Amino acid sequence: MATVSQDPPAGPAEDPNPHISGTAVEHTRLGDRMQFLDALRGLAAMCVVVQHSLENVFPAVARFGLERFRLGEFGVALFFLCSGFIIPASLERQGSQARFWVGRFFRLFPMYWVALAAVLVLHYGFDKYPLPPEYLEHPIRATVANATMLQNFLSQPLALGQSWSLAYELVFYGLVSALFVAGLHRRSVLWSTLAFAVAMVVNTRHIPTQAIHDWGNRTTVVVAVTLAVLVVGVLWLTRASGPQRWLCLGILVVSVPLVLNRPEVMSTAMFFFGTLFFGTCLYRVTVGEMAARRLIPLVAVAVAAIVVMWTTADIYWGIPDGVSVRSFKAAEILTFLAAYAVFGIGLYLRQRSFPGWILWLGTISYSLYLLHGIPIYAIGDVFGNRAANVLLWIGLSVLISSVTYKFVEQPFIAVGRRVSKRVAPKRVDTAPARPTA
Repeated sequence: MATVSQDPPAGPAEDPNPHISGTAVEHTRLGDRMQFLDALRGLAAMCVVVQHSLENVFPAVARFGLERFRLGEFGVALFFLCSGFIIPASLERQGSQARFWVGRFFRLFPMYWVALAAVLVLHYGFDKYPLPPEYLEHPIRATVANATMLQNFLSQPLALGQSWSLAYELVFYGLVSALFVAGLHRRSVLWSTLAFAVAMVVNTRHIPTQAIHDWGNRTTVVVAVTLAVLVVGVLWLTRASGPQRWLCLGILVVSVPLVLNRPEVMSTAMFFFGTLFFGTCLYRVTVGEMAARRLIPLVAVAVAAIVVMWTTADIYWGIPDGVSVRSFKAAEILTFLAAYAVFGIGLYLRQRSFPGWILWLGTISYSLYLLHGIPIYAIGDVFGNRAANVLLWIGLSVLISSVTYKFVEQPFIAVGRRVSKRVAPKRVDTAPARPTA
């Protein structure tokens, strides 16, 4: 088994710094960071930035995304795979819930709050950033909900449209924490397979979107039965005892209603969680915790989930006139298959060096993901030329993100390290490596 060092984590939002060494895997690094993850995150961030920039001025690009390939969703899928690859490893390396969550808080929330504040100032102070009409109806409630980063699961409008994915990340952290406490965190193949299986068979007709917000008798039964099964199951399966057991149950009791209240159809939500846990499976193979042959059936299940889910899924948002449902679903299938393939190529090339520019984009990718809408709306049309405006928006997004990484992200990462050292002693999950189910 590869050894895991006890150095503190650093890096972008998904913490691509597992500090893995040993004979199981050797990575080419930039300092102590895994280059291939930074490269993938840089690619993912730029895909989102380019998609949002181009579709804002070129209707043909927006239509291409609906009918052929969704570049922005491709980037989000890459982000999910990166997070799934490294976040469980980060928790296992630290071996402490307190250290993990302190690190996550200071890594994610300060920069996110800066982005949220910037959007609100631009809207209310300069009328330069559009907010949804639902947001303006109840601005205080919406702002408080957005500050939690869980607004996508709280039936509240998004101040930052791209922030929907962050809610999935937070709930994933909670699920990983609960599994860690229960001693079930290494069964990554099982959790990924279950999520993909649910994605193929459960849809809106089974569990409605925003089930808690639009409360009804059927939803009440679904919530009650789901929570009861989880409580009994965890109490039966977990090897944790005392406060840890109740912590595990508390996380599940909070996470399950949040997921039930998602605006996406259940099949889509479960596919996202399956993707996150799929990334974890790739990590376990990479460091020698799991035989590579165990991935073969899981890859088949993942591909089947992509095809079946998007072939049968209910579409919960409107499709513009002239765009067929068939072409829309085909674009979704191609998008997610491509994301899995590109992540696999990046993982295969993990021992290679990557160009410095894409590594830098990976380093600043969290800021880039959050802030790229600001130049689009705050500056608008400068040159009277759509292509020139797009290049300006992208360039300013990279410049602004470089500044916020240096003066917001890095200082708060350092604060998080200092606080986490005081919160709990550092220890490493020393459970012996074993095949995961």
